[in-house]
Amino acid sequence: MKTIIGIDNGVATGGLCAISAHDGAIIGTLAMPWKQHKSRKEVCLAFVNEWLLSITGDSLQSALFVIEEPNNSRNASTAYSVASCFHSLRGYFTARNLTFLRITPQSWQKHMLGKVPKGETKKYAALAAVGRWPFEEFTKSARARIMHPGIVDAALIAEYARLTKL
Repeated sequence: MKTIIGIDNGVATGGLCAISAHDGAIIGTLAMPWKQHKSRKEVCLAFVNEWLLSITGDSLQSALFVIEEPNNSRNASTAYSVASCFHSLRGYFTARNLTFLRITPQSWQKHMLGKVPKGETKKYAALAAVGRWPFEEFTKSARARIMHPGIVDAALIAEYARLTKL
């Protein structure tokens, strides 16, 4: 395994981050790509596939995919977005016979963030990510100025898998 790819679910809010299994260096990041389908957004698996192939050098079998399981969402729209994304990606990994692990938000957050006040996980995750990778911007694009929380979480998910040797 050369690459660990962390995945934070959410159709428009999720992200992917590839890190080196050796030293945790960030190889690439991607805000979860989506497309409109009727009145809802859904993950664009064709774009995800292209990105994963480019990140792994067409060697998807050499990567470990770590995907966050859906959790208790605050509203129905968020729950749909996260569950839809999770199940689309799970189907992709299964169809391609790729190794993937499912982890809960609580497991990686406890290890990577420590004790966090309720409702403050995004803030603490951003601080943890900047502390670990000070030169990474964690933005959606080169023009963006705000850290993308899905990319931040995906990076920490991947690093959690590397550190705990999942």
